[in-house]
Amino acid sequence: MSLPEQVVRLHDGDLVVAEYLAAAGVGDRPDHTTYPGVFQVRRKYQGPVESAPGVYVTDVLEFDLEHGNGIHSLPVDESGHVLDDRLGQPVTAGCVRVAESEAVFDFATPGMKVWVH
Repeated sequence: MSLPEQVVRLHDGDLVVAEYLAAAGVGDRPDHTTYPGVFQVRRKYQGPVESAPGVYVTDVLEFDLEHGNGIHSLPVDESGHVLDDRLGQPVTAGCVRVAESEAVFDFATPGMKVWVH
């Protein structure tokens, strides 16, 4: 995840196999920050998961357990309507959202490196 570009890149070795516009944390408080570092995919679950009251996400890849951050879908309501489709700018509470979350989820394996920079 490139924080300045707000882009998630999937790598196979040195080869970039896919690139997706993303949105990371706004960084205005510790609980709204996507922290840089090298992490690993700790858990993956398809969901849906209620991430806040009335807000659901799918294709969840947990990588920063200390701060509760992961990669997931756009947020939706209980009927599946997208609540916030903004990408390309920091707007989240720390997690990384991508519209192509299913592709990222399918690519990821537990233990895979996640580099946030």
